[in-house]
Amino acid sequence: MAVKAPAFPGYTPITNRIFIRNEETGSGVESTRRKTTANDPTTILVYGWGDGNPKHVSKYSEGYHALFPSARIVVIINPILAATTQVLPKRTEAMRPVVDTCFPAKDDGSERVIMHIMSNTGGIYAAATLNAYRERHGPDAALPHHLCVSDSTPGSLNFGSEVWRWSRAMAMGVPKWFPLPFRFTQALCAAFLCLVNYLALAVGIEPSGPHSARIFLEHAFATPKALRLFCYSKEDDLIYWEDLEDQAAAARSKGYNTVLEEFKGSPHVGHMRMHPEQYWGTILRCWKQAMEADEKA
Repeated sequence: MAVKAPAFPGYTPITNRIFIRNEETGSGVESTRRKTTANDPTTILVYGWGDGNPKHVSKYSEGYHALFPSARIVVIINPILAATTQVLPKRTEAMRPVVDTCFPAKDDGSERVIMHIMSNTGGIYAAATLNAYRERHGPDAALPHHLCVSDSTPGSLNFGSEVWRWSRAMAMGVPKWFPLPFRFTQALCAAFLCLVNYLALAVGIEPSGPHSARIFLEHAFATPKALRLFCYSKEDDLIYWEDLEDQAAAARSKGYNTVLEEFKGSPHVGHMRMHPEQYWGTILRCWKQAMEADEKA
């Protein structure tokens, strides 16, 4: 099946969900990438939130391009429906092009990578990428990255207490022409999520949300060399701040170096929009911290 045209200029589509910028396809780009400093990232993976519009998600990749103009940037668009219904092999297959394009060979220490994950849906497909990397390069291989930015994720894994909030996020992605009032749409989404969750449990399949959270706490999948930055606010109505802090503490207890950055008054995945200087300044500071730790290792 033919790949759709790029959703935004300056990016080349790998699939209809995965877009790349600054890939080595021309002498000009190749020359630019050779100018990468020894401490700049070589590759940045940006995982958009559930049903995130490419126009909006691309603002994050543009922010990274401003910080690191020679880095290869990959943007992954993530539909909520697929994240909740696809089994792990299908999610892994969807992310395999990221690995095939950016990491065709096993890590030799030359890659400097940032993983930027937005919301739980972004986390689900980031975890699928970790799985795809191991499938390609072996069970002793963890995808190389030095900084993992978690924006508005992860939250609680308690399905019963979270389903109404998750259904709200799903309902927000329903087309505006859908005839039912929002509350009815949300109720339908909640019923659908309940059905999917209980069917998965009935046949012994780990739901995608708990799977992604677990994978990011296992050193065999997610390298403990990477600094973890958690961006959150107490006004987020989809991911409660207490739950996110608990998840950060769980990562710390597993040996991951973690940084918590609170943003005042910003909504779910709205921290960059409301506080751009704090947002990008924090990421740049954490990247430098990660590079300093790597040099000492």
